[in-house]
Amino acid sequence: MRFRIPVFFRLILCFLTCSFSIFAQTQGNIFTSDIDHFWKAFDSIQTVKDTSRQVEIMQSLYIDKGTAGLKEFMHLRSFDAKKLVVAINKYPLFWKSIRNSTLTIPPQLPAIETYLEKLKIVYPDTKPAKVYFTISAIRAAGVTQDSVILIASEIAMGDQHTVVSEFPDKRLANFFKPKATVDIIPIIIHEYVHAQQKAEGKNLLGQCIYEGACDFITELVLSRQLNQSYLIYGRENEQQLKLQFKKEMYGDNYANWLYNGTTTNTMGDLGYFMGYTICQSYYRQAKDKQLAIKQIIRLNYADTAEVKIFLDDSKYYNN
Repeated sequence: MRFRIPVFFRLILCFLTCSFSIFAQTQGNIFTSDIDHFWKAFDSIQTVKDTSRQVEIMQSLYIDKGTAGLKEFMHLRSFDAKKLVVAINKYPLFWKSIRNSTLTIPPQLPAIETYLEKLKIVYPDTKPAKVYFTISAIRAAGVTQDSVILIASEIAMGDQHTVVSEFPDKRLANFFKPKATVDIIPIIIHEYVHAQQKAEGKNLLGQCIYEGACDFITELVLSRQLNQSYLIYGRENEQQLKLQFKKEMYGDNYANWLYNGTTTNTMGDLGYFMGYTICQSYYRQAKDKQLAIKQIIRLNYADTAEVKIFLDDSKYYNN
């Protein structure tokens, strides 16, 4: 005789299963449901060849079910269902190689939450932010605006094993190459610190401290040294970089220091290292470490005079 579960208990079991699924994709203020929706849409459009039908499927299965973060990302980086379908059809090997990496994000939600709690210990004034893991049409790695963090998972989760041979330029190749593996935790902490900061810098020094502060605070939260490629290179070449940066730091030309991974012949984003090192020096000089953390995060990076005082107080160029 086959055992039958009463209808009432089947309903309870169904409710608990659905609830667990929702919890797994939305924990606190972190949202990952866009990842699952995207890959369902991705698989569905593989079954049809008509492009217009593919666009309809992407719209209905991904965008229409998308989070508020996905909608905002689409607006800020100008992509839609059609551009997503074009990207999928144009770079099939890339999407195949990145899929499993993006699917590792939802299981990491508890760990992400744990480290965000550690951030609150390091910086008790931490304001909550909403984090959306989405998938874009390979438009940008991410955007942080006020208390909203938007992550393009297909870029954030790329590493040196991700297939980039289909792309006409070296932008993603240069971005992924230094990463043997991907650790999403430092990325989230870095962006979460951005959500605590005031406006970006108006000169090179201010912008470098704005970016470097996030890496420095991330190290404090993780209690270990970060090993991003630009930090490794910076530590090995600090004295040379220090002298060169001093010549350019009050200008507004970022080309040699920031967001230049596709154009430099050496190492991109070394301005992150300079800002990180200045914050590190400021912290070491401070007697009140808790106050120093607050001053680093709440610095008005757009105020040239305030940034200069911060640099002087760091005594970085006195060492």
